[in-house]
Amino acid sequence: MNKTIVHRVFEEMINQEKRAVIDEIFAPDVVIHDPMMGTAVGANAFRQLMRVFDAAFPGHRVTVEQVLAEGEFVSVLHTHTAVHNGPFMEIPPTGRQVKVGGLELFRLCNGKIVEFWRKDDDVSLLMQLGVMPTA
Repeated sequence: MNKTIVHRVFEEMINQEKRAVIDEIFAPDVVIHDPMMGTAVGANAFRQLMRVFDAAFPGHRVTVEQVLAEGEFVSVLHTHTAVHNGPFMEIPPTGRQVKVGGLELFRLCNGKIVEFWRKDDDVSLLMQLGVMPTA
C-alpha cells in the first residue's frame, strides 16, 4: 500500500499535475527535507516546493526507475525532464532542456506521507542551466 501511495506523488501529482492529491496523500504536518530550501513542516510547505518547480519548469515530468519499500519507508529512484522556462533561484529562464536524476525517501504512517527527503542531483541541474562549470 505504501508504494501505491508514493507512486501517486509521481504519476498523479507531478505527471498529471493534480495538485489536489497533496491533501490526500500527505499528512498536514509532513516534514519536508530539501537540500536547497532546508527543512519545512506542513502540506503547504510541499505546495510551495511544487510552486517553485512548476514556475521554473512548467510541465516538468518524472520517470520512475525503481521503487523499494521496507516497513514505513519507500525510496524512489527517478529521472526528471523539463525545460527551464521560468526563474529558478534567481536564475533567469534559459530555455534549456534538463534531465536530472534523483533518489527520494518517504516515510509513511496510517496511509499518509509524514516525512520526505528530496535528494535530486542539484549540481547536475545547475550545470545544465549553465550556472556551474562542467567538470
